[in-house]
Amino acid sequence: MIVHAVPDTINAREYGAGNWKAVEASRISIADGGAQAQQVDFDAADPTTVLAHVNEATRHLFIEYSFWPALQIGARSRYPRLGVHVRTHNAEGFHYVHRHTRRRRDYASAAMWMQFARIVARDARSKRAADTLLGISEWDNAHYWAWLPGRAKTEYLPYFSPWPSLRPEVAPVPWSQRARTIVSLGGNFDVSGLLNVANLNSLAANLSARDPAWSFALTWWSQWHTKAPQVHPSIEILRQCDEPWDLLTGVRALAVLTHLGFGCKTTIVDGLAAGCHVIVHPKLVARLPDDVAQACLVCDPSDAAQVGVLADALKAPPADHDLNAQLRKRAAAVIRGALRCPN
Repeated sequence: MIVHAVPDTINAREYGAGNWKAVEASRISIADGGAQAQQVDFDAADPTTVLAHVNEATRHLFIEYSFWPALQIGARSRYPRLGVHVRTHNAEGFHYVHRHTRRRRDYASAAMWMQFARIVARDARSKRAADTLLGISEWDNAHYWAWLPGRAKTEYLPYFSPWPSLRPEVAPVPWSQRARTIVSLGGNFDVSGLLNVANLNSLAANLSARDPAWSFALTWWSQWHTKAPQVHPSIEILRQCDEPWDLLTGVRALAVLTHLGFGCKTTIVDGLAAGCHVIVHPKLVARLPDDVAQACLVCDPSDAAQVGVLADALKAPPADHDLNAQLRKRAAAVIRGALRCPN
């Protein structure tokens, strides 16, 4: 039996968010890999409650996030033969810096760098207390996790979009019937979210000047914020988006126009799975897996020449691919190896 430990902060209120989707993909991957798992939703303030669900018959403990090395240490001290595996969602130290540096002078903050050091130390403890770190990003594994001390083996466990399994009744709409809309799933007033909005404004202005037939939409979830950002007149703000997958399957393009943040931009993979063109910022593309990057359109929305190339590319449907199925198959193989499941 596998215990799949998930913090209670990832709950129904997070439906459709990146962390929620990543957990759903983990759950499906464990099943695809041939393992039987019990999901345990634990109190993020007291993660050791997971130990009540671990016993001598438990073969592996699969933990979402690297935030709780004390849980890993406690589980291993009680059950030395237990396999402990951590699903890493971000290069957490780098991710923290990106989220807390709005201006150049922010890099001079001693408090920020002290917190960065605490996060890195926590992640190093997590690596020392795990058998395997299952990273959501190849770039993060190579540039962050591999450099931390610790004995754990670091492997890439690719994210695939769980939506086709979660909402099988909603199939991608044929290209000719799709709305000529570029949608961006934003919705947060953090540094990354505001940068995405600024770049979407630039894209709307530059692309509309070339081809006014395009419309634009930005999700800005009402359960999180009572106010919305200022946007270009051609952008519709969607205050309610109960089913993100349903939205993606009916539009022609998805724009992910921030380059900040680490881990995996799960919405990129969702958009590709939904049959959309996916537009990404040039500064982000280097951190994407090669197969994902090759399926995307790369554009700096502030560069008129690049927007011109983009306008031509958007006239044709995306190339056929089965990328999501390939990522899901790879994820199952990684799980099978890490948890030593039979083929």
